[in-house]
Amino acid sequence: MRRRLSPTERFVWAAGEALPVNFALVARIRGRTTPNLLCEALSAARRRHPLLGARIGDPGRWQAWLTTRGTPEPQLRVVRATAGSRGASADGDEGAQGAGGAEGWTRVLEEELQRRFDTEAGPLARFVMVDHGDAFDLVAIYHHLVADGLSACFVLRDILRYLTAPEPLPVVRPLVAPPADDLLPGPRARLSDLRTVARQMREGGRPSRTGGQLAARTWSLAAWETSALVTRCRAEGTTLQAALNTAFARALADLGSAAPATIAVPADLRRTLSPSPGEALGLYATTLLNTVDGAALSTYWETARDAYADIRRRLRLEELLPFVRVYRLLPFLPRATVSKALWRSESEQARFDLSLSTMRPGIPSRYGPLCLEAVHCLAHTSLSGAPLITAIRKDGRLFFGAVSTDGQRTAELCAHAMSHLRQAVTAALWPSPSGGR
Repeated sequence: MRRRLSPTERFVWAAGEALPVNFALVARIRGRTTPNLLCEALSAARRRHPLLGARIGDPGRWQAWLTTRGTPEPQLRVVRATAGSRGASADGDEGAQGAGGAEGWTRVLEEELQRRFDTEAGPLARFVMVDHGDAFDLVAIYHHLVADGLSACFVLRDILRYLTAPEPLPVVRPLVAPPADDLLPGPRARLSDLRTVARQMREGGRPSRTGGQLAARTWSLAAWETSALVTRCRAEGTTLQAALNTAFARALADLGSAAPATIAVPADLRRTLSPSPGEALGLYATTLLNTVDGAALSTYWETARDAYADIRRRLRLEELLPFVRVYRLLPFLPRATVSKALWRSESEQARFDLSLSTMRPGIPSRYGPLCLEAVHCLAHTSLSGAPLITAIRKDGRLFFGAVSTDGQRTAELCAHAMSHLRQAVTAALWPSPSGGR
């Protein structure tokens, strides 16, 4: 594969020269495997998803190529778990306990999210296996240029399928789709796109909290808790995303934020693009900003319904397209200019108070003798200090991940948010939270 970077990809490439643009998908798998078998599964997954073996070729001031030629196999680092590094079960707060061991997945995540990719040498994905003997954690780290959270889930599924294949795998047809830019209706950027983007940019803007140490944490809600939450959302005429936005907006108010919360909401473009990229690895997402007043006098569910209405409006095609089309104007700027502007912007102010993404990948849990018990997504794509939070809904449960450079404040924020969420669902049936869950 060899093609020019699309305008969006060029922007992400330029961003990666100045900012972190990594994210990780971490999975706990019950069952045994070996590093050799896992390497074979990674090679098979690369044949199906060529972007697992991609790099930047012929980089220039104005343009570059995305190529798979001469790229080595995805790296696999093996870590032997030590006593105390395993963390809690999938029901608990893995992040807090995992950090206590010498090689828990939390330490691996914090190391890997900060380690930049060599974009010219490639590949732009790497993997770590934390071996517990009767179970293992698979940590997949991606440069955002080649993947989003949902497509990383599809790759995880394919790796586990290949890992448990009962016989040699047949030759697979590569699963490749054009970049999002090429699948958008309307080929040209417009001046109105710039006005739309500028208007939403003005809605955010908070002082940056830079300089802290990166901290990652993961936690989850039990199946009965998640079921109660989803049922209540449906009864109240809102969505899980809006309910979570409300919980975190109220948590920010608890911690002293007087202004309404500005929440970045990553939006999947797969249903918008034509034809849909389906399960191809790639970046098929954009971000919208949702404003939620956590200190409003309205009830929790009234605020959640307002948040849902705002998100639904911003998810309309005419609202989403400007945020992708506007990148088509950037080829007129040198890459270094874009990188410096992004670094300066991130250093001076945060566009949002927090980022909150939800995913429902719909991938199986059973793969022969292996069982996928938990899956978390964690991103490190900002220098502003704003926490980045992701919730994956799988097998009737919610799995959370959070990354920030202010670990203590983020831990308090998450604890307050989960408390508001539980109280809003039902105080009688849902016990008081403990341990930040």
